[in-house]
Amino acid sequence: MSTLLITTILLSGCLGLVAQREIMESWREDPDVIYKEVTVGWSKTFETNIDIQNITASVIYQNETELILDDTVSTLEVQFRAQLPYSSILEEAIGNDTNEVRYIEARLWEPGAKAAGGNPFWEVRATQDYPLERIEWRSSELINGVWILEVEARGYGVTNPIEQLSFYDHFDLYATITKPCVRFAASHDIGECAFLSDLN
Repeated sequence: MSTLLITTILLSGCLGLVAQREIMESWREDPDVIYKEVTVGWSKTFETNIDIQNITASVIYQNETELILDDTVSTLEVQFRAQLPYSSILEEAIGNDTNEVRYIEARLWEPGAKAAGGNPFWEVRATQDYPLERIEWRSSELINGVWILEVEARGYGVTNPIEQLSFYDHFDLYATITKPCVRFAASHDIGECAFLSDLN
């Protein structure tokens, strides 16, 4: 009789809600910690109409974005590739000036280095085809803060009635950080999670 009386009291009103919540919390599965990637960057294909009177009229492309690194980041990876068709042929025909009107420069800056006039953490300049390159750094090689990924490029894209004579300069530049993400089975869809850095 006393057990029934206590149960009735606990399961009614505000006290009942607290008890019910505690019971439900005990049934909840422990969260999973997975490692998720955050990627920023660009894939650009140039398109121009070449004017024979102004062969240097290439298209300029510039962009930059930020990556925030903190104690939870385990790796940082940069991927870069450039395709500059017929670059050696054009250099022979026009001269080395093509290196000024047809190129891709990519840079990755540590926090504060660009504003202070320092050197990039990583950089590359392509004036000819550049095969896909992946470079990875561990957390021990990185400092926390706002990193900057930037690109400056000039290129051509030519559509010719003779398809074999068409060509398009192109580059891919991406930076990816990997960091732990907490997934709560009851409150997230499959694949959804909350970054540990956001929960702290």
